[in-house]
Amino acid sequence: MISVILYGRNDSYGYNLHKRAALSLNCIAELLDAPDDELIFVDYNTPDDFPTFPEAIRDTLTETARRRLRVMRVRPAQHRRFATLSHLVALEPVARNVAVRRSNPANRWLLSTNTDMIFVPRTGRSLSAIAAPLADGYYHLARCELPESLWETLDRSDARGTIEAVGQWGWQFHLNELTTHELPYLRFDAPGDFQLMLREDAHRIWGFDERMLVGYNVDSNIAARLYLLHKHCGDVEPDLFGYHCDHTRQVTPAHRHDAVQNDVTRFVFDIADPFDCRHQAETWGLAGEEIEEIRLDGGRVTYFDALAATITTPMQVPTTTKLGQANIERTDYDPRHVLPFAIDALVEYPRSSVLGWFGTRADTLHLFAAAWRALGFTGSILVPADASWLTAAAPEGVAISDRRSIVAQAHLFVLDGGLPAGHDPAILPPDTPQLQLVMAALARIAANERRWMPHRADPARRSALPPHLQAPRRVIGLNGFLNTWELVFGALVGAAKSPGSTRVRQGFVLPDVSRLEFTPLHPGPAGRSEGTAMRILPNQRGIALVLTRSLVPVGDWRLELDYAPSLLPVPRPGPLKLEVLEGDRVLASGYPVANGLANQSLALNFTIPDDPDDPDHAADIVVRAHTVGLPSGLVTAARLVRRAA
Repeated sequence: MISVILYGRNDSYGYNLHKRAALSLNCIAELLDAPDDELIFVDYNTPDDFPTFPEAIRDTLTETARRRLRVMRVRPAQHRRFATLSHLVALEPVARNVAVRRSNPANRWLLSTNTDMIFVPRTGRSLSAIAAPLADGYYHLARCELPESLWETLDRSDARGTIEAVGQWGWQFHLNELTTHELPYLRFDAPGDFQLMLREDAHRIWGFDERMLVGYNVDSNIAARLYLLHKHCGDVEPDLFGYHCDHTRQVTPAHRHDAVQNDVTRFVFDIADPFDCRHQAETWGLAGEEIEEIRLDGGRVTYFDALAATITTPMQVPTTTKLGQANIERTDYDPRHVLPFAIDALVEYPRSSVLGWFGTRADTLHLFAAAWRALGFTGSILVPADASWLTAAAPEGVAISDRRSIVAQAHLFVLDGGLPAGHDPAILPPDTPQLQLVMAALARIAANERRWMPHRADPARRSALPPHLQAPRRVIGLNGFLNTWELVFGALVGAAKSPGSTRVRQGFVLPDVSRLEFTPLHPGPAGRSEGTAMRILPNQRGIALVLTRSLVPVGDWRLELDYAPSLLPVPRPGPLKLEVLEGDRVLASGYPVANGLANQSLALNFTIPDDPDDPDHAADIVVRAHTVGLPSGLVTAARLVRRAA
């Protein structure tokens, strides 16, 4: 009989959004009793890593609401084509049209309303029963206001009790004021809270006008066009009261005094043709696009279901990680402990997503791949061909590719820095080929993401990119805790400071860095550590200091050393010979002249050149400081600073 159309997104739009929405959804569902009746909620532009709004409040929805509810998810990638046309993040006409186009054809009526309305029958009949005998046409309903302090007292799970209470309050507290309108096609103020139309009519006129993207008057536009179809606007006021849960305690963008509005003259007063939306006849409602549909009444594999199917052996005793110097570079994890946190970071992504996996442990990949399949992901997990420890017995759903292709094709990434199988405790993890591959992959991902950042900032250039590159791609790091891998990951990814016990850090690649610190300072044969500084030993020749830095982007750099000599002034040409190397290639070498007296700075310029065969190249560099036997001094800090182009 009726398809009820609503829209929104998982955000905090207006005060106490979750409660008024749950009240509304539960109460509307309570008034639907025909077999084909449905609630269609279009979740528009919720971030990919968040659940839809109805999923987020599922526990507050009644069984009746969950059974009637169809959630249609419009992803940020689908919204992106409209982003430059509106300041709004949820576009009403597009969202409503998605529902109109995909509503149940068995239903005669569509009711377009909002998730802050509570309807109270005046004659005891359901919405379905009220609509059934109505003549073909278009119907409005007056809106009465319900103060926030009243609806906040209601039990959102008691739909029947809410309807009865609100109906009583309307009379008891003199709330039943009907605001009429002189325009024949509107009848009442705020028409968008109850627009009952024939499904056939909505399709005939191609739905809501998708040119109206800046707010307000969308409802008045379709009212005018429907009125022109039928030359009449009916109302159901004798059968129903509609109460709006007021939420102006917190000013939302639509309620600002200076809120932008769609042109009422163009889109309402001047409408003379019910078929004014011919321009969208072939495209309205995201025609031809796949829209994810989510049901809350069971049948969909949940995060919990996937974990339960994948982790089949319960924990017997708690595990312990000891913080302390002795455990630096030695931390590891049980894959069954990490999996819940790793999957949590990506469970809401589109099921067609392609995942790039660079890791040190095959057992973690196998467990993750099982959970990935259990969640219904159809996209591949891509692993690098040169990671033999991962490819030897790759699990189902894993595809083998080269590093560059993985970085180019993946929608998101997991980089696992756990200790490799059979790891020799005498070898520090950064020196293992497994972790070196992971860190090199991170550098490539960072360089690739930074390459697209200027394009994403320009709408025209962004639209020319493949869809999966038009927005930042999430990077998830495993086992970044008390180790070098944590520092490397944090230097390139703006990761949230999640608890180390989760072994998961996640975020997006940071913009290109202009300053990289060297820590720690490693002494050579002619040097000695003194706390965080490094002492150059007197009357010795040779390498006094060794600095290493992985994943330095291409470009022009300056090496700077803070130096405190033991004798003043320092003779020219300088106290140390500095050289910068990438592998066997010397990028720069020389005796920089010290400046200052007690606190001096030694600087050496160098360039990491582009690699024409590898646009995502980043360098692992080594800095060596040679002493020529002059009096000793103290190097207190060292850094790389990007030079202006």
